[in-house]
Amino acid sequence: MRRILISVAVLLLAVSAGCGSGSSSSAGSAGAPVDGGTLRGAIPDNPDHLDTGISFAVEGWELLEATNNGLLTFKKAGGGQQSVIEPDIATAMPVVTDNGRTYTFQVRKNVMFSPPVNRAVRPSDFQYAIERLFHVGSPGVGFYTNIVGADAYAAHHASHISGIVANDKTGTIAFHLVKPDGAFLDDMAIPFAFAVPTGMPYKDISTDPQWRVATGPYMVKTYTPKQQIVLVRNPNFHQWTAASPKGHVNEVDITIGTTPEQAVNETIDGQLDWYMEAVPPDRFTALRAQYPKQTFLFPRNNVTYFSMNTRKPPFDKLAVRQAVNYAIDRNALVKIFGGQGIPSETVLPPGFGSSYQEHHLYPHDLAKAKQLIQQAGATGASVQIWTTNADPAPKAAEYLASALSQIGLNVTGVKAVDDSVYWDTLLTQSGDPQIAFNHFDQDFPEGEDFIDTTLNGEHIVNVGNNDVSNTDDPTLNAMIDRTKLMPLGAARNAQWAKIDAYFMQHDAGWAPFLHLEQATFVSPRLHGLIFTGSYFELIPEMWLSKQ
Repeated sequence: MRRILISVAVLLLAVSAGCGSGSSSSAGSAGAPVDGGTLRGAIPDNPDHLDTGISFAVEGWELLEATNNGLLTFKKAGGGQQSVIEPDIATAMPVVTDNGRTYTFQVRKNVMFSPPVNRAVRPSDFQYAIERLFHVGSPGVGFYTNIVGADAYAAHHASHISGIVANDKTGTIAFHLVKPDGAFLDDMAIPFAFAVPTGMPYKDISTDPQWRVATGPYMVKTYTPKQQIVLVRNPNFHQWTAASPKGHVNEVDITIGTTPEQAVNETIDGQLDWYMEAVPPDRFTALRAQYPKQTFLFPRNNVTYFSMNTRKPPFDKLAVRQAVNYAIDRNALVKIFGGQGIPSETVLPPGFGSSYQEHHLYPHDLAKAKQLIQQAGATGASVQIWTTNADPAPKAAEYLASALSQIGLNVTGVKAVDDSVYWDTLLTQSGDPQIAFNHFDQDFPEGEDFIDTTLNGEHIVNVGNNDVSNTDDPTLNAMIDRTKLMPLGAARNAQWAKIDAYFMQHDAGWAPFLHLEQATFVSPRLHGLIFTGSYFELIPEMWLSKQ
């Protein structure tokens, strides 16, 4: 998850260093999975979308991973195994030709869309899914602009993306790229590239059961915003490989509007099995001590930061952006987040291996920050801070307001926007604020996902703009583009680390302050928890013991 992939509708947890568990864990007792039963879940607010072309928050992806499929998928495992890419609706990994510029897939013949479509998936459905992104303001467009003809299609100069060649008769689909891209297989394994039936409207279909069509083991039976989401088994599903698990529970009932405090109490009382967010910070330590087999701490590939709009004064000046980085005390911000995170000024998270190399360009120094503001002629400049209204983000924004006031900026207010619309608004040029609370979780576990998606100025668009800071440095863009051509591996990782440091030193459109982890508290009858950075817990792997 993206990508401003995570909704921040969470209260993060105060966890001592020794309280963690592995990245792939089973809740409760071990044993063979049991099929059947209804999983009782809850969520504080609506997921962002239940549309594969639009959803870009973890809650949406968590559900879509259970209901839909792509040509490829990530291995259903935690830890380092989650980065392994496997065939899903494709019969095998693609044939790669033309010096890494053409990928050809064979599509399985026996994968069915759920009711009411009730037909087999075709190669043209994958072509339609990607072309549809360009019509719905999708935040995923940037992943596919390297396909030949994508730019012409986006400009309405072509009826199809010429570099996608789908042949329903032979069951093949080929993708021709402008340049080689080492992460293209990752792009094909995320929800934006999942199959949708040709003809799906160019609008959000989250609440439209006619088009809310599944290929996976579950389908969305009911979605009533602010009330309930119900997943049931897809009657047209049959397991084609281990990469497409059949699921264990018969039904998932998710109540919308449950607070973290309610969730803890209902789980203890036996009314709730699984909460899609975290528990209040003042309760986690006690829960861990009292219910150690029900409490889990998972690594999470995340960066949490303040984004500065480089097109809007005073943040159009490098010195001002650097001043913000000096002004914030990252350790103080970690405390605001309940101690659940690693203070950092990097873009890339620790879970990205050798791509992550912590630098220390901006020690907390209010005097230095104030001096930079004066040198930039920005003293007294008016600044409004935006934030989601979901805790603890408003507290972080208020802290930022205090810090900016101390260095000479005139903070006119903190604008808290409802979490259900904050992230979509943030990804538009019309709604882009001067400075905002932000964070990003992985779509796929490789440096390109964070850096190319959010910092390459070639991807700036009016709607679905992941480059919220509007960073557009020609040198940085060129460094990113060269690195994308490299094969996956240590040399490529070293370049991502170099780009991370370059961005923070020479552009500094972000003020990163921590990398989060994720904890969860579940009922004693819930087992099979597998956590991945892209989807968090995998619903099809969950099972319920009979009690």
